[in-house]
Amino acid sequence: MFDNIKIEKSMQLLKNGDTSAFDTIYEQTHRMVFYIVYPIVKDYARAEDVTQNVFVKIFEKIKLYKDNTSAKAWIAAIAKNLALNEYKKYKNDVVVDIEETNYITDDAKEENTPLIDLAKDNLTEDEFMIVMLCVCEGYKRREVAKLLNLSTSGVTWKLDNSLKKLKSLTEGETYENQ
Repeated sequence: MFDNIKIEKSMQLLKNGDTSAFDTIYEQTHRMVFYIVYPIVKDYARAEDVTQNVFVKIFEKIKLYKDNTSAKAWIAAIAKNLALNEYKKYKNDVVVDIEETNYITDDAKEENTPLIDLAKDNLTEDEFMIVMLCVCEGYKRREVAKLLNLSTSGVTWKLDNSLKKLKSLTEGETYENQ
């Protein structure tokens, strides 16, 4: 869960040259960044690479951060832009060796995430991102709406339907959108 005050304070400290504040920023936001990047690049190893590049970019561009604005939104924008750049760079790549890809993916996963995998496999990209940001990372619906350029009511509707869909899938039922 985010501590907005802690993140904002750490952003200001980093901006003023205190590099130890970077650890706090990373600890508070790395999961959120990964959940933004992964649905865009659609490859676990690349998502990890882009996630690390996001934090390099934060470190390099910290002077451009405007104090008392949403640090999470600023970081999320960097993550989304770098992920889109990565996707454009590799969108035409074809993976030839399926066994090698499975090997890389299996080694790259640090923990078993069956619910996240279920969500990733059964939700649209927007639905998945909304669920990850609202449920896993604790974003408010209006913050997610701003990040994804959607209305707050649209985020609420998609979140509610996505959660119903996931609930029915975990209970072994088929979901029918009403």
